[in-house]
Amino acid sequence: MQVKDKGLVLQSIKYADKKNIIKFFTKQHGVVTCLARVSKSNSSKLKPSALMNMNLVEMEFIHKQNKEIQILTEVSCLHIYSSIHKDIHKLSILQFINEVLTKTVKEQGPQDELFDFVWHSLIQLDEMKEPVANFHHYFLIELLQYFGFDPVNNFDSDNAFFDCREGRFCGVEFPGPIGLNAYSSELLHKALSSDLLHLKLSNAQRTDLLESILTYYRIHIPGFNELKCLDVLKEIASA
Repeated sequence: MQVKDKGLVLQSIKYADKKNIIKFFTKQHGVVTCLARVSKSNSSKLKPSALMNMNLVEMEFIHKQNKEIQILTEVSCLHIYSSIHKDIHKLSILQFINEVLTKTVKEQGPQDELFDFVWHSLIQLDEMKEPVANFHHYFLIELLQYFGFDPVNNFDSDNAFFDCREGRFCGVEFPGPIGLNAYSSELLHKALSSDLLHLKLSNAQRTDLLESILTYYRIHIPGFNELKCLDVLKEIASA
């Protein structure tokens, strides 16, 4: 059955001459893997430029139930990034988000709310005029609610330590990675209770907050191990 859907290109791997295996995150079908015969010819409906990682596209493919790989027949970009590929900070954040989504978004089937959040977040990143230094922190925290384990911000004088297993603050400091220390816990509380995109943080605070959030991800998402883009992101952010 020929179907049309909106999608985000997560990964493209060269399979053979003029063929690629491409993983999409789609609005109506969740994660879909397609075989595509790509070509740069003017008449081609599958140009390589449209299939770059993190492109926001409209796609048509032959969908067969119980098949692991579908056949991609047509793709076109619905949003052309205007600033991301000209801004090294935005580009490093985009690549980081790409790796996070590849490790976290696995399911097939409709995921409308999650898809819309990711779609609009990427457009927001592209269109932002103000500094984007906190954008990936914001994205990671907002993403958690779609996975069903967003942290509870019950921080107070009696609950000053974050328990990563329970996803809430408590009165006992557990050793890492089970829990966060007092400094990291208070910083996470500040991030959860503020307009994080505009919160003023030092580079050291951003690094600490990011490590805390990623620790929480590792505890709750199986296979969420080290991120290859993380070191590059940190280096560019501190430049």
